[in-house]
Amino acid sequence: MLQLTKFEWIKILKNRTLIGALVVTSFLLFGIFYVRYYQSQSNYAVREMVSEGYTTRIERLVEEKYSGDLTDEKVQLIVSDFMDLFQDNINIKNGWYDGPFYPFYWEIVHAFVPRKKVDIFITMIERVQAGERMSVEEVPIIPLADKQFTTFDKPLTIGNYGPWTDLYKASGDIYLLLALLGILVCSLVFADDTSRNMNQILFTTRYGRRQSLFSKLLAGIGVTSVIFLLVHIINFIVFMAMNDTSGWKSSIQANFAMKIYDFPMEWNHLQVYFWVIALQFFGVLFIAASSFLVSSWVKAPLSAFVAATGLYLLPAILMQALKTSSLAPFFHFFPVNQGNVKNMLVLLSGKEGLLNSTFTGNTFLLFVFLISGHLIFNLLSYGRMKSWSFK
Repeated sequence: MLQLTKFEWIKILKNRTLIGALVVTSFLLFGIFYVRYYQSQSNYAVREMVSEGYTTRIERLVEEKYSGDLTDEKVQLIVSDFMDLFQDNINIKNGWYDGPFYPFYWEIVHAFVPRKKVDIFITMIERVQAGERMSVEEVPIIPLADKQFTTFDKPLTIGNYGPWTDLYKASGDIYLLLALLGILVCSLVFADDTSRNMNQILFTTRYGRRQSLFSKLLAGIGVTSVIFLLVHIINFIVFMAMNDTSGWKSSIQANFAMKIYDFPMEWNHLQVYFWVIALQFFGVLFIAASSFLVSSWVKAPLSAFVAATGLYLLPAILMQALKTSSLAPFFHFFPVNQGNVKNMLVLLSGKEGLLNSTFTGNTFLLFVFLISGHLIFNLLSYGRMKSWSFK
């Protein structure tokens, strides 16, 4: 059985279509890393400011001055420092801000300083042009209690959350890429041998259908899982190499780019990332099993890949077609609709939950659905090929 699985594993890896797809994947990964990390708003802003002579790197400032408990005093300090930075870099002649752009500052200011009555930016420009300065005491800062943050026994902590937001976005892009790779790998497992009339030979060997089918399923799942792990390991290594990761321990509720203040779990950014990886892994297993089923019915590899891809995309199409229906949220059970990390956290958090349950309950139901689907599709694929007849 082990030798047969190894044989099937090698056969998959030697497939020229898969080799070509892996080459294309490497270029697409480079593109994802370039867009999500190198050209991210935070990294681009830092490079731009360094080139213009600003030596203060925001990640160091956040780690040394702002990291720690999120309090009203901390928010006031951040707003005050932003106001000093803004007013120090106003072009008086043209009447605009001409200094460094740090998303960390801007996101927090937009979160805590209302602009309905008074626009703080216009006011600061007018004050500086008049030879004055605006102080933080003049700014109506919204208290933490009014932002409806979820509270726990320990205070929420703030840190450099920006890079982790970029990591979640990159992981969402990678999920789509891994889904298509998984479809390609698993749609070839049965259809490739059927198209070359190999079943007549493989099913009459001393191993028989049972061991042959089990080895094919194990090899397909194994190759897909290894690709999944390798790609995510590479992604995390690149992420650490290109970004400041000190914000891993900050609370996800204190991510002012994602704005999920009422998220019910006491999680930091690293814990959310582990949850994302688990969700994607079970999703890829679900996709792999559905592709096995398509492959067991379709005789040509290309047709199997197209049909399996269509099956993967179908829930997204149905969700858009039925977006006003009460059924729409249930389409998030399917992997194609799980790429946006923020949307999934909000959807599962209970307020707009899949089954109006808690985040833990919704996550449990989602994982059970994906694992059950994986097992059912594998059994159906096995049953289909077990009864396959020579024609």
